[in-house]
Amino acid sequence: MVYNNNVNESPPGLDTNAAPVASLPNSLKRAIIVDQEDEGFGVEYDTTIGTRNTMRLEATTYEDAILETKSFLGITENRDEDGTVWEID
Repeated sequence: MVYNNNVNESPPGLDTNAAPVASLPNSLKRAIIVDQEDEGFGVEYDTTIGTRNTMRLEATTYEDAILETKSFLGITENRDEDGTVWEID
């Protein structure tokens, strides 16, 4: 069967008032706290385009490095403002 109507029209049998499809689960991103040579810390983290960034942190303890990372990435209760789940190692 070939359907040759206007591009903006729905195919036959498609209910345009149907409930939206369930959203896909939010993706998981990871941030890794790394020790640097000068007794400082850095973080490697996923970006929205699938690459990784590295950033030096001002924190002097591992616990502060985690807090600084969460603050920078906008993470609250392991999720950012887009709802993406973050794992911090």
